[in-house]
Amino acid sequence: MLGDFRSEDEHARAPRSHRRKDSGKALIAMTLVVALFGILGVGGWWAYNNVLKDYFVAEDYTGEGNGTEVTVIVEEGWFVADIANHLESVGVVASAKAFLNASEDDGNAGEGIQPGTYLMQEEMSAATALGLLTDPENRIVNGFTVVEGKTSFEIYAELSEKYGIPVEDFEAVAEDPVALGVPEFWYENFETDQIVSIEGFLFPSTYEFDEGATAEDMLGAMVAKFNSVIEEIGFVDAAAALDVEPWMALQVASIIQAESGIAEDDAKIATVMYNRLYADGAVDELGCNCLGSEAIWNYGREFEGLDPIPSGEMTGDEMSDESNRWAATVQAGYYPTAIGNPGQAALEGAVNPEDDTWLYFVTAYQDGRAIFSDTYAEHQDATDVARENGIQ
Repeated sequence: MLGDFRSEDEHARAPRSHRRKDSGKALIAMTLVVALFGILGVGGWWAYNNVLKDYFVAEDYTGEGNGTEVTVIVEEGWFVADIANHLESVGVVASAKAFLNASEDDGNAGEGIQPGTYLMQEEMSAATALGLLTDPENRIVNGFTVVEGKTSFEIYAELSEKYGIPVEDFEAVAEDPVALGVPEFWYENFETDQIVSIEGFLFPSTYEFDEGATAEDMLGAMVAKFNSVIEEIGFVDAAAALDVEPWMALQVASIIQAESGIAEDDAKIATVMYNRLYADGAVDELGCNCLGSEAIWNYGREFEGLDPIPSGEMTGDEMSDESNRWAATVQAGYYPTAIGNPGQAALEGAVNPEDDTWLYFVTAYQDGRAIFSDTYAEHQDATDVARENGIQ
């Protein structure tokens, strides 16, 4: 504050001598105010943009989202603030404050949001997110969520448990992926022992199935969603620009989904995968152009009807078994199928690798970030960092 100025009535009641002194002080104060506003005229805009704006203006996105779907579950008993914080944490809105403001501006409409599952997008404006959540038509009542990276075997088991349809029904219809809607070109120009499989085409999203939906209906809906996203992101054309077949890029996307800790690393992991596959000569410590992923070997176990083994329980010998087609450190090139069902970020990363020479990576930080290395010696140092951080 510039001073504790008295009211007009207080001035009127004061003795004349006091009022003359106050008038002198007021003149000085007004001079200071004029000087201050002169300074603000020069630096005020900078101060607003760099200091005040963060305090008084809530960060917000514009538009209806960036196309990346997010399944949002509003829990029973949540207040509007809980919903706002959750939306910010999953990247739907830019700030919880913007959502709270939108709710207040709309007559506290957020208080009417019902618990349940909603299919939203990343980077929605707060007003758009509020409108979606307050429309009862958008609440998914009987939804099923395909989680990114889940294998077809896991999806069948979860569908069977929720809807009472035998796993064998899903396995039977999945034997003909083309009949479920997978375009035939995905199975063209196979190399070595690739096989026709539904793996990779069951797109991670939330689906609401009508009563009486069959195994064919359910898997067909997931394939249809996959086709839509693939077209939207230009996946096939981007793979062609890399001079790889679409099925190859899909396999890489599935490995990214299994191995990546944060979306920012997806394209970097793609770089490692392609560099290993197409390096001029064998990758030094492997002696082959092998992908070297534990996730590949573990998928092979599921493929054979066995349970995966946690990374901490593996000895390292498993991936070096030359008789095992899924042994990732001795089997060169691509594998019979994708190893799971990747989401949009992993798909985009697979066809947008970075221009670098990395051959190794290891998740090294608690937030999921990886360290990328050119040589095996550097990779061993990075692995030490991961151990120090409690990751390995």
